[in-house]
Amino acid sequence: MVSGLFLLTMLVCGLVGAQPEGLEPRVEKLEKANDELVKSQVAFSAALVESDAWTVLGPFEQDHTLKFERVVTNIGNGYDRQTGIFTAPVKGLYYVHMTGMAGSSGEMNVGLKKNGVNMFAIHHKAGIQASASNSMTLALEQGDRLFAQLWAGLTIADQSHLSTFTAFLVFPM
Repeated sequence: MVSGLFLLTMLVCGLVGAQPEGLEPRVEKLEKANDELVKSQVAFSAALVESDAWTVLGPFEQDHTLKFERVVTNIGNGYDRQTGIFTAPVKGLYYVHMTGMAGSSGEMNVGLKKNGVNMFAIHHKAGIQASASNSMTLALEQGDRLFAQLWAGLTIADQSHLSTFTAFLVFPM
């Protein structure tokens, strides 16, 4: 009986020791996957101006990159309020949304640019205090840059919440 128990114990110990991957490497693998998931959390939302006072930007002689100053959310630190540029920190599918309020020129046209190429625009030509919005999903590579440009000769207005620029990662690729 003792020899049978001894053989069973040896067999179990041999099987446990023969496993190609023990518990510790599996835990390390899960921790690494969790770290990657946390890094892929990306979202930002910003309004054009900080002030609650009615503020009009433009008209400018050339197309003008808008700097959305009132940053409400910036998870992943992809948005730079000094330049107005969002740089994708990870490759993935992003949802991008812009809203704008026409200023004193009575017409607004703002293009969303990806690495300098127009992706979509918001446009309104119905007088002051009229707004427009648009959105799109975009596949971005890590390092791709998104920014909004107001067309030359036009204006845009805000009161810290009327003209906004938002993007978030739907899923990494």
